[in-house]
Amino acid sequence: MKIKVWTDDNNRLLNWAYADENRSVGPTDEGFEIIEVDNAVGLYENHASIIDGRVVPDAGYDPDADRPAPEPSHEQQMIAALTLEVAQLKAAKSSD
Repeated sequence: MKIKVWTDDNNRLLNWAYADENRSVGPTDEGFEIIEVDNAVGLYENHASIIDGRVVPDAGYDPDADRPAPEPSHEQQMIAALTLEVAQLKAAKSSD
């Protein structure tokens, strides 16, 4: 498949998008380069380089570890607080 890649002066991948399969591989006058890849694996923006038309992901980069953990919702926080309060009340009652 062909993709468009935008890179900085050090060939670091800034952005990518799918390209028309009829486009020629190589640099364009539009500010991006067309490259051909087997799949979209390793296209980590700001964590890969484009070297000789190939995607080279940063060694040791783990995209799953880079995702922020979701914050609990207000409702989840309230349920956790109530659960703790009930547990504390039950513990106090059973020690009587």
